[in-house]
Amino acid sequence: MLPSIARGLNSDGRDMFEMSTKDQATVVLRLAQSWWFARELEHHPITAHAEKQRLKLDRLALAQHYGIPTGYLDLTHNFDVSAFFATCRATKTGWEPVTEGIGIVYRVDLEQARNRFASFKPLGPQPLPRPDEQAAWVVELPMVHSFDGWPEVSIIQFEQNESVGEYFIKMFRGGGLLFPPDPLARVAQEILECGEIPRELAEGALTSFASDQFGIKPDQLPAVRQSISSLIHLIDYRRILEDHDIAPFLNDFEWRKRRLSDAMAKARPVRIEPVQEGANPPSHTDGNK
Repeated sequence: MLPSIARGLNSDGRDMFEMSTKDQATVVLRLAQSWWFARELEHHPITAHAEKQRLKLDRLALAQHYGIPTGYLDLTHNFDVSAFFATCRATKTGWEPVTEGIGIVYRVDLEQARNRFASFKPLGPQPLPRPDEQAAWVVELPMVHSFDGWPEVSIIQFEQNESVGEYFIKMFRGGGLLFPPDPLARVAQEILECGEIPRELAEGALTSFASDQFGIKPDQLPAVRQSISSLIHLIDYRRILEDHDIAPFLNDFEWRKRRLSDAMAKARPVRIEPVQEGANPPSHTDGNK
Protein backbone atom coordinates (compact mmCIF):
# COMPACT_ATOMS: atom_id res chain seq x y z
CA MET A 1 0.00 0.00 0.00
CA LEU A 2 2.71 2.44 -1.05
CA PRO A 3 2.10 5.38 -3.40
CA SER A 4 2.44 4.15 -6.96
CA ILE A 5 5.53 6.30 -7.64
CA ALA A 6 7.47 4.25 -5.05
CA ARG A 7 6.32 0.74 -6.03
CA GLY A 8 8.63 -1.90 -7.44
CA LEU A 9 11.85 -0.22 -6.35
CA ASN A 10 14.82 -2.27 -5.18
CA SER A 11 16.23 0.21 -2.64
CA ASP A 12 15.58 0.04 1.09
CA GLY A 13 16.22 3.74 1.72
CA ARG A 14 13.37 5.89 2.97
CA ASP A 15 14.69 9.05 1.29
CA MET A 16 15.63 9.67 -2.34
CA PHE A 17 19.32 10.26 -1.64
CA GLU A 18 19.52 6.80 -0.03
CA MET A 19 18.17 5.01 -3.13
CA SER A 20 20.20 3.42 -5.88
CA THR A 21 20.89 5.56 -8.94
CA LYS A 22 18.52 3.47 -11.07
CA ASP A 23 15.68 3.82 -8.56
CA GLN A 24 16.28 7.56 -8.35
CA ALA A 25 16.06 7.78 -12.15
CA THR A 26 12.88 5.67 -12.14
CA VAL A 27 11.14 7.96 -9.65
CA VAL A 28 12.20 11.06 -11.61
CA LEU A 29 10.80 9.57 -14.82
CA ARG A 30 7.51 8.70 -13.13
CA LEU A 31 7.10 12.29 -11.97
CA ALA A 32 7.90 13.52 -15.48
CA GLN A 33 5.28 11.16 -16.92
CA SER A 34 2.62 12.55 -14.60
CA TRP A 35 3.58 16.08 -15.72
CA TRP A 36 3.28 14.99 -19.36
CA PHE A 37 -0.25 13.71 -18.71
CA ALA A 38 -1.10 16.98 -16.93
CA ARG A 39 0.13 18.91 -19.98
CA GLU A 40 -2.01 16.81 -22.33
CA LEU A 41 -5.08 17.81 -20.33
CA GLU A 42 -4.67 21.30 -21.81
CA HIS A 43 -5.94 19.90 -25.11
CA HIS A 44 -9.03 18.26 -23.60
CA PRO A 45 -12.29 20.28 -23.63
CA ILE A 46 -12.97 19.49 -19.98
CA THR A 47 -10.10 21.75 -18.93
CA ALA A 48 -11.65 24.89 -20.38
CA HIS A 49 -15.06 23.69 -19.16
CA ALA A 50 -13.74 23.20 -15.61
CA GLU A 51 -12.29 26.70 -15.57
CA LYS A 52 -15.60 28.11 -16.77
CA GLN A 53 -17.44 26.19 -14.05
CA ARG A 54 -14.85 27.28 -11.45
CA LEU A 55 -13.92 23.66 -10.74
CA LYS A 56 -10.43 22.74 -9.60
CA LEU A 57 -8.77 19.99 -11.59
CA ASP A 58 -6.03 18.25 -9.63
CA ARG A 59 -4.11 17.11 -12.67
CA LEU A 60 -1.66 14.84 -10.88
CA ALA A 61 -4.53 13.17 -9.03
CA LEU A 62 -6.19 12.59 -12.41
CA ALA A 63 -2.93 11.18 -13.76
CA GLN A 64 -2.92 8.73 -10.85
CA HIS A 65 -6.47 7.64 -11.60
CA TYR A 66 -5.58 6.97 -15.23
CA GLY A 67 -2.69 4.72 -14.20
CA ILE A 68 0.31 7.09 -14.20
CA PRO A 69 2.50 6.49 -11.09
CA THR A 70 2.27 9.43 -8.68
CA GLY A 71 2.54 10.15 -4.97
CA TYR A 72 -1.18 9.36 -4.62
CA LEU A 73 -3.23 6.27 -3.82
CA ASP A 74 -6.66 5.63 -5.39
CA LEU A 75 -9.74 5.62 -3.16
CA THR A 76 -13.50 5.60 -3.73
CA HIS A 77 -16.54 6.58 -1.67
CA ASN A 78 -18.66 3.88 -3.36
CA PHE A 79 -18.50 0.53 -1.57
CA ASP A 80 -19.64 -1.40 -4.66
CA VAL A 81 -16.70 0.04 -6.61
CA SER A 82 -14.25 -0.96 -3.86
CA ALA A 83 -15.83 -4.42 -3.72
CA PHE A 84 -15.37 -4.83 -7.47
CA PHE A 85 -11.64 -4.13 -7.25
CA ALA A 86 -11.32 -6.29 -4.10
CA THR A 87 -12.99 -9.36 -5.65
CA CYS A 88 -11.95 -9.13 -9.32
CA ARG A 89 -8.67 -8.94 -11.18
CA ALA A 90 -7.73 -7.66 -14.61
CA THR A 91 -6.50 -10.06 -17.30
CA LYS A 92 -5.45 -9.55 -20.92
CA THR A 93 -8.98 -10.45 -22.00
CA GLY A 94 -10.94 -8.56 -19.35
CA TRP A 95 -11.90 -8.86 -15.70
CA GLU A 96 -12.36 -12.18 -13.90
CA PRO A 97 -13.43 -13.08 -10.35
CA VAL A 98 -10.86 -14.02 -7.73
CA THR A 99 -11.62 -17.59 -6.77
CA GLU A 100 -9.62 -18.16 -3.58
CA GLY A 101 -7.51 -16.52 -0.90
CA ILE A 102 -8.07 -13.57 1.41
CA GLY A 103 -9.40 -10.27 0.09
CA ILE A 104 -8.97 -6.89 1.77
CA VAL A 105 -10.95 -3.67 1.78
CA TYR A 106 -9.31 -0.64 3.39
CA ARG A 107 -11.78 1.64 5.17
CA VAL A 108 -10.96 5.26 6.03
CA ASP A 109 -12.63 6.92 9.01
CA LEU A 110 -12.60 10.60 8.05
CA GLU A 111 -13.64 11.59 11.57
CA GLN A 112 -10.35 10.14 12.85
CA ALA A 113 -8.46 11.75 9.98
CA ARG A 114 -8.99 15.33 11.19
CA ASN A 115 -5.28 16.15 11.25
CA ARG A 116 -4.77 14.68 7.79
CA PHE A 117 -8.10 15.53 6.24
CA ALA A 118 -6.54 17.77 3.58
CA SER A 119 -4.64 14.73 2.27
CA PHE A 120 -7.91 13.07 1.20
CA LYS A 121 -9.24 14.61 -2.00
CA PRO A 122 -12.48 13.84 -3.85
CA LEU A 123 -12.15 14.15 -7.63
CA GLY A 124 -15.53 15.77 -8.14
CA PRO A 125 -17.71 17.29 -9.38
CA GLN A 126 -16.00 15.49 -12.22
CA PRO A 127 -16.59 15.88 -15.96
CA LEU A 128 -14.14 13.08 -16.82
CA PRO A 129 -15.88 9.72 -17.23
CA ARG A 130 -13.55 7.27 -15.47
CA PRO A 131 -13.11 9.16 -12.15
CA ASP A 132 -16.83 9.97 -12.22
CA GLU A 133 -17.95 6.35 -12.65
CA GLN A 134 -15.46 5.12 -10.04
CA ALA A 135 -16.55 7.75 -7.45
CA ALA A 136 -12.88 8.61 -7.20
CA TRP A 137 -10.90 10.03 -4.30
CA VAL A 138 -7.15 10.06 -3.80
CA VAL A 139 -4.87 10.37 -0.80
CA GLU A 140 -1.36 11.79 -0.93
CA LEU A 141 1.30 9.64 0.73
CA PRO A 142 4.94 10.24 1.68
CA MET A 143 7.33 8.41 -0.62
CA VAL A 144 7.73 5.09 1.21
CA HIS A 145 5.06 5.31 3.92
CA SER A 146 2.48 2.54 3.83
CA PHE A 147 -1.17 3.61 3.91
CA ASP A 148 -2.27 0.68 6.07
CA GLY A 149 -0.26 1.99 9.03
CA TRP A 150 -2.36 5.13 9.41
CA PRO A 151 -4.58 5.10 12.55
CA GLU A 152 -7.70 6.14 10.62
CA VAL A 153 -7.36 3.19 8.23
CA SER A 154 -8.95 -0.12 9.20
CA ILE A 155 -8.58 -3.40 7.33
CA ILE A 156 -11.58 -5.56 6.49
CA GLN A 157 -10.55 -9.09 5.53
CA PHE A 158 -12.80 -11.64 3.85
CA GLU A 159 -12.54 -15.02 2.14
CA GLN A 160 -12.70 -14.77 -1.62
CA ASN A 161 -15.61 -16.49 -3.33
CA GLU A 162 -15.93 -16.79 -7.10
CA SER A 163 -19.67 -16.05 -7.04
CA VAL A 164 -19.07 -12.74 -5.26
CA GLY A 165 -16.64 -11.58 -7.93
CA GLU A 166 -19.07 -12.69 -10.63
CA TYR A 167 -21.80 -10.65 -8.93
CA PHE A 168 -19.78 -7.43 -9.12
CA ILE A 169 -18.54 -8.14 -12.64
CA LYS A 170 -22.19 -8.46 -13.70
CA MET A 171 -23.12 -5.30 -11.76
CA PHE A 172 -20.55 -3.26 -13.68
CA ARG A 173 -21.13 -5.06 -17.01
CA GLY A 174 -17.79 -6.79 -17.15
CA GLY A 175 -16.03 -3.74 -15.77
CA GLY A 176 -17.10 -1.63 -18.76
CA LEU A 177 -19.14 0.78 -16.65
CA LEU A 178 -16.06 1.64 -14.59
CA PHE A 179 -13.82 2.08 -17.65
CA PRO A 180 -15.99 3.91 -20.21
CA PRO A 181 -14.56 5.04 -23.58
CA ASP A 182 -12.20 7.90 -22.86
CA PRO A 183 -9.34 9.32 -25.01
CA LEU A 184 -7.33 10.12 -21.87
CA ALA A 185 -7.00 6.39 -21.15
CA ARG A 186 -5.12 6.04 -24.45
CA VAL A 187 -2.98 9.07 -23.60
CA ALA A 188 -1.93 7.49 -20.30
CA GLN A 189 -1.18 4.18 -22.00
CA GLU A 190 0.94 5.91 -24.66
CA ILE A 191 2.93 7.83 -22.05
CA LEU A 192 3.68 4.63 -20.13
CA GLU A 193 4.53 2.47 -23.15
CA CYS A 194 6.18 4.76 -25.72
CA GLY A 195 9.69 4.60 -24.21
CA GLU A 196 10.06 8.37 -24.57
CA ILE A 197 9.85 11.43 -22.35
CA PRO A 198 10.13 15.13 -23.22
CA ARG A 199 13.60 16.29 -22.21
CA GLU A 200 12.38 19.44 -20.45
CA LEU A 201 9.94 17.45 -18.27
CA ALA A 202 12.64 14.97 -17.23
CA GLU A 203 15.03 17.78 -16.36
CA GLY A 204 12.29 19.66 -14.50
CA ALA A 205 11.42 16.59 -12.43
CA LEU A 206 15.10 16.02 -11.65
CA THR A 207 15.49 19.65 -10.55
CA SER A 208 12.40 19.29 -8.36
CA PHE A 209 13.89 16.35 -6.48
CA ALA A 210 17.29 18.06 -6.27
CA SER A 211 15.68 21.01 -4.44
CA ASP A 212 14.20 18.71 -1.77
CA GLN A 213 16.30 18.25 1.37
CA PHE A 214 15.42 14.53 1.31
CA GLY A 215 15.78 14.29 -2.45
CA ILE A 216 18.72 13.83 -4.77
CA LYS A 217 22.08 15.27 -3.66
CA PRO A 218 24.04 17.56 -6.05
CA ASP A 219 26.89 15.06 -6.42
CA GLN A 220 24.38 12.38 -7.46
CA LEU A 221 22.87 14.39 -10.34
CA PRO A 222 25.33 13.40 -13.12
CA ALA A 223 24.85 9.68 -12.45
CA VAL A 224 21.05 10.05 -12.32
CA ARG A 225 21.03 11.97 -15.62
CA GLN A 226 23.08 9.22 -17.23
CA SER A 227 20.73 6.56 -15.82
CA ILE A 228 17.70 8.41 -17.17
CA SER A 229 19.27 8.45 -20.65
CA SER A 230 19.84 4.70 -20.45
CA LEU A 231 16.26 3.98 -19.34
CA ILE A 232 14.32 6.10 -21.83
CA HIS A 233 14.72 8.12 -25.00
CA LEU A 234 14.72 11.88 -24.42
CA ILE A 235 12.75 13.83 -27.03
CA ASP A 236 11.40 17.28 -27.73
CA TYR A 237 7.80 17.63 -26.60
CA ARG A 238 5.20 15.97 -28.78
CA ARG A 239 1.46 16.20 -28.44
CA ILE A 240 -0.41 12.94 -27.84
CA LEU A 241 -4.03 14.03 -27.46
CA GLU A 242 -4.97 15.33 -30.91
CA ASP A 243 -8.14 17.11 -32.01
CA HIS A 244 -9.30 14.05 -33.96
CA ASP A 245 -9.22 12.02 -30.72
CA ILE A 246 -11.74 14.41 -29.16
CA ALA A 247 -13.92 15.10 -32.22
CA PRO A 248 -16.12 11.96 -31.97
CA PHE A 249 -17.00 12.83 -28.37
CA LEU A 250 -17.70 16.49 -29.12
CA ASN A 251 -20.02 15.39 -31.93
CA ASP A 252 -21.93 13.12 -29.53
CA PHE A 253 -24.83 15.14 -28.11
CA GLU A 254 -25.32 12.84 -25.10
CA TRP A 255 -21.61 13.00 -24.24
CA ARG A 256 -21.60 16.79 -24.44
CA LYS A 257 -24.76 16.98 -22.37
CA ARG A 258 -23.31 14.80 -19.62
CA ARG A 259 -19.68 16.00 -19.61
CA LEU A 260 -19.88 19.66 -20.61
CA SER A 261 -23.06 20.75 -18.85
CA ASP A 262 -23.21 22.85 -15.70
CA ALA A 263 -21.64 21.03 -12.76
CA MET A 264 -23.81 20.01 -9.82
CA ALA A 265 -22.05 19.31 -6.53
CA LYS A 266 -23.05 16.24 -4.53
CA ALA A 267 -22.81 16.86 -0.82
CA ARG A 268 -21.93 14.05 1.59
CA PRO A 269 -22.04 14.51 5.38
CA VAL A 270 -18.56 14.08 6.83
CA ARG A 271 -18.72 15.60 10.29
CA ILE A 272 -20.57 18.22 12.28
CA GLU A 273 -18.65 21.31 13.36
CA PRO A 274 -20.04 23.64 16.07
CA VAL A 275 -20.52 27.26 15.04
CA GLN A 276 -19.02 29.73 17.48
CA GLU A 277 -21.33 32.37 18.90
CA GLY A 278 -21.06 35.63 17.05
CA ALA A 279 -19.48 33.99 14.01
CA ASN A 280 -20.50 35.54 10.72
CA PRO A 281 -22.54 33.22 8.47
CA PRO A 282 -21.07 32.40 5.06
CA SER A 283 -22.02 34.79 2.30
CA HIS A 284 -24.44 33.30 -0.22
CA THR A 285 -22.78 35.38 -2.90
CA ASP A 286 -19.42 33.74 -2.34
CA GLY A 287 -18.54 32.08 -5.62
CA ASN A 288 -16.14 29.69 -3.89
CA LYS A 289 -18.67 28.13 -1.50
